[in-house]
Amino acid sequence: MSLFNKLKELIVPQPISENTASLFVEQDQVKHEFINFPLAYRIGILCYYIDYDSQEQIGNYKKKLEDLGYECEVLMFIDKKERENNIYLQFFDHNDLDKKTNMPNSPRTDRFIMKRYDMLINLYLNPCSQLLHIAKMSQAKCRVAPFLDQFKEHSDLMILCDNNPTIEDIIININKSLNLKPYERKHL
Repeated sequence: MSLFNKLKELIVPQPISENTASLFVEQDQVKHEFINFPLAYRIGILCYYIDYDSQEQIGNYKKKLEDLGYECEVLMFIDKKERENNIYLQFFDHNDLDKKTNMPNSPRTDRFIMKRYDMLINLYLNPCSQLLHIAKMSQAKCRVAPFLDQFKEHSDLMILCDNNPTIEDIIININKSLNLKPYERKHL
């Protein structure tokens, strides 16, 4: 082999083989599947801050899931410019949005998107592009949402609800549909 060919091999990048290219999974290729509560352990909840009472309902639901043995994390979007003192759940607001696109762009939202939840539950009724973006980009195995038009593209499982559902109605329907019961550790 000539010196020229050796230099050419060192300088010119070699094509990537098909085996190496398959190691890198694109965002759109996350494998989503049906998961109910007995098959889940890590649960993420997305919600929209309406008032203190709605936060209280979601906080109680989080506690109930944790008492049953599940690992649960909540991320709430606050669409108000002024900050309230009575917020105790993890949240993001306008300070955590990209100035040009108005989409979530902070370490807190990035961690929530990248965490591999077994189940991501959307507990909000208002069309909110920021929360829909997080649901779309999520690495969760199963994205659960109420059966509303806004969730069709970003959900893997849609739960039937009444015409004017409340957060409490959605929680009850999710618990019934997905067979909520205490977490049982799988045998190794």
